[in-house]
Amino acid sequence: MNRLEAINTINQIYDKYEKNPYMLSKTNHYIINQLPTILNNINTTHIERQSRIEELSQNQDQFIESFLNNNQYFYISTTENFFFYDGVHYQHFNEDDILYHILSTISKERELSSWKQSTKNTIMKRIRENSLIKSIPESETIQYVIDSLCPLLFKSRTETKYFLTILGDNILRKNTDIIHYIDVKSKPFIRSFNHFCQIWIGQNLYQTFKYKYHDHDYNDCRIINISNFVKSEMIWNSIIPQSGLDIICVACHYSERYGSSDNYLLECSNDNELINSVFYLKNNTQTTIVDSFISEYLNLDNNQIPANTIQINNLTTQYRNTKITWRDMQYLWKNFLESKKLPSIMFLQTLKGHLTTRLVRHYNESMDVFVGICSKYLPEIQKFLEFWEKTAVYDENEVDFEIEEIVILFRKWCDNNETATNLNDKQILDVISYFYPNLEIEKDKYISNIRNNLWDKQLDIQIALDNMKNDIREQVTTQSNQRTVSPSIRNNVSIYDAYRYYCKYYSSTNTIVSKTYFEKYVFDNLSQYIIDSKFLSGDWWGEP
Repeated sequence: MNRLEAINTINQIYDKYEKNPYMLSKTNHYIINQLPTILNNINTTHIERQSRIEELSQNQDQFIESFLNNNQYFYISTTENFFFYDGVHYQHFNEDDILYHILSTISKERELSSWKQSTKNTIMKRIRENSLIKSIPESETIQYVIDSLCPLLFKSRTETKYFLTILGDNILRKNTDIIHYIDVKSKPFIRSFNHFCQIWIGQNLYQTFKYKYHDHDYNDCRIINISNFVKSEMIWNSIIPQSGLDIICVACHYSERYGSSDNYLLECSNDNELINSVFYLKNNTQTTIVDSFISEYLNLDNNQIPANTIQINNLTTQYRNTKITWRDMQYLWKNFLESKKLPSIMFLQTLKGHLTTRLVRHYNESMDVFVGICSKYLPEIQKFLEFWEKTAVYDENEVDFEIEEIVILFRKWCDNNETATNLNDKQILDVISYFYPNLEIEKDKYISNIRNNLWDKQLDIQIALDNMKNDIREQVTTQSNQRTVSPSIRNNVSIYDAYRYYCKYYSSTNTIVSKTYFEKYVFDNLSQYIIDSKFLSGDWWGEP
């Protein structure tokens, strides 16, 4: 209502009571004497109320800011999960517990008691706007995360930071066109961590990770090196539930801080060895990589006549010993990739095309062999294949032939043939896996259905057990003659003591089966004498 309307209203009142002296007197008195006081009181009350509201509002703002600064709560809208950060670790937090914390803290502030619900709602709104993946972890959290992964899974802190930045890029959906090749042995770890990430923040972190080559553009490819320890679930299984949220937050922080994983590596890492390793494919072509392979793994006789004109059976001794089959060439290529820590970066037919073009004067197409070429890496491999073909026999009754046992037998075989070998158990396992892919290998340690002519494991066990029985009988006879024991008493023999006897019996041979293998043999062949799965009854050694 404006002034003119107010004046008109007063005039209407005066007009209404112009013939009523009593009401005119009352109207006049009210307007002149009472109305100014009433309005003045209303104004004073209003000012005081506004001042109080401003004071309460200021106190509320200060309380809210103080509460949120002292209690770092976060939220993920996609999963509707709340989290709390104590300055060291992030943890999932129940919404009811947060509400209780807020209300109990407000109750201690008496001035805000009338604004309790408003204050609570404002704080909860602010928390829901505070995304977990936008949080900034403290230095202690960052160091804790790096120490959790290095040197366990990554050999250096720089490699760890690079990996974390990749995770952050993936969570924040940056650079999704990049391909990060990582060893297939890390697949369970990546899958488990991704599952954890989906549960708590509703995001994937594995989308740029690849385990196999699928004709990707080398320019988009990066190489990630990860420790072999990642194969053991026992190693990393505790890291994810205990440190998963910390890793996610540090990863996102690094991604925001450095812009991207590529940028971190190129601008901030100062690690040329890592840069060259990661960008190996980006900085090379198929041709240059094949040339490196030829240079590092092959020795060429450039005077060799064109291979397709050679009759392989009529080759001189020199050339007969300097040829590499296509299968052997694939094995050398596999070793080359492993030495560079590369995945299979091109299809075999593509590789063969490069090699036959580059080595056209050496390749015999009809025999599928490269002539006049040798490799320093092949002689020992061929020696092992000869050993395997001459000594290994399929036996469906044999189980758990250990790689370590094969290493020992191979060395003995080489000694008997006056040759030397430097192949270790990993290399031998690699050779067997490649050249005999149908063999069943368990846990990279045991081969099933294979025995070796150089060592009859079961016969050795039986000989040792027979000798043990004879020794026990002789001891009992001696003690009986000395009248220290009754010959009718036959004590049980523990299977553990039997294994100890076996080990001592063959201690000079270096060919001793594992305790597990020994026990399996005993259970399979002496089951009628076994007591409580731990002992051989006295009847076992007492029988003639």
